[in-house]
Amino acid sequence: MEDDIELPSKGIVFWPVGTGDSTTIFIDDERILQLDIHHMVQSEDEDEESHPVIDHLISTLPEVDGVPYLSTFALTHPDKDHVKGFAELLKEVTVGELWFSPRIFKEDDDDLHEDAIAFREEAERRVQTVIDSNGEVGSGDRVRIIGYDGILDVEFFDGFPEQLISYPGETIVELDGEDVSEQFSAFIHSPFKGTDSEDRNDTSLGMQVTLVEGNQESKFLLLGDLKYEGIRKIFDITKENDNEDTLEWNVLLAPHHCSKSVMYVKNENDNYVLKQDLLNDLEKASLESGYIVASSKSIPERNSPGDNPPHAKAKHRYQEIVPIEFMCTHENPIDNTKPIAFELTIEGLVLLNADTSIDAGEKSLSTAVSEARGTNKPPKETAGFGC
Repeated sequence: MEDDIELPSKGIVFWPVGTGDSTTIFIDDERILQLDIHHMVQSEDEDEESHPVIDHLISTLPEVDGVPYLSTFALTHPDKDHVKGFAELLKEVTVGELWFSPRIFKEDDDDLHEDAIAFREEAERRVQTVIDSNGEVGSGDRVRIIGYDGILDVEFFDGFPEQLISYPGETIVELDGEDVSEQFSAFIHSPFKGTDSEDRNDTSLGMQVTLVEGNQESKFLLLGDLKYEGIRKIFDITKENDNEDTLEWNVLLAPHHCSKSVMYVKNENDNYVLKQDLLNDLEKASLESGYIVASSKSIPERNSPGDNPPHAKAKHRYQEIVPIEFMCTHENPIDNTKPIAFELTIEGLVLLNADTSIDAGEKSLSTAVSEARGTNKPPKETAGFGC
């Protein structure tokens, strides 16, 4: 690992892995949670450096019996850019516990990347081990299913312990069988019960992770590849349950790699229309020391028709609501890419690997935009190409 990369003792790291997700959450010296992986030996774009996440993890993780130990690996959904490298990770590292949604069991091999197939095979092995052992398993065999799906009613899951299934609206405070409630919690927002016809992105695991250090706490909103409809549902249900603090964020990982599908939807005329309501809700949920991070290649000034994420229009909308700064994993800086890392200290949340410090009291673009508007009425805009 490069000597000039600073990692937190407690905090979160967003690795530069092209347009994909690899997020590492440090709870303490012994417990680390990896959310998704997109392991890249070298960049797919010569102009943008990417980091081999597994190599970094091996040199960072604590060792148990001489083998690097990862408390938990959580998969938001089995797309290649969220699971690439899992098979290698499993060979090199002891993974104490797996988290995933039931969707992984419904996929055909032809629709999955080889690492997603490897993940499903490991998940099936652990599920069967748990059932055979009446739930009494140790590290390396533990598993947690997140969200309900009809496939859980099939015979394969007979005897699987209900306490190892977590549903939206519930909070997880254990990692690999250990209570870490004084330092960590994960409030589950999704996936909801869906249908077989749903797009895989719509079944993403979404959660709010909270870390605690002394009297300080920081909240991270991580929503996989959800689009407007899924995130809108999360906000609506959370409001109905008077539980809006579970939507708060110091750091928001821009869903689907800064896709404009989060805040633009097609109308009856097949034109993309801005949905200011969700942006307003995201802004309201932001805490004073708030950042938005896009895990993607560098974002262009504008997109061409049909472009995949990242989208310039999404970046601009996020810049209007973020309290402090919008950041991209491949613009930090581009000629010497380092991971975007935040550390939670007894004094609060600290941005690591930054060339310059950021004044939290500095007027943000969102404040400037609000002043320029001079009204609470949201702007009207239609635009966009790919989503």
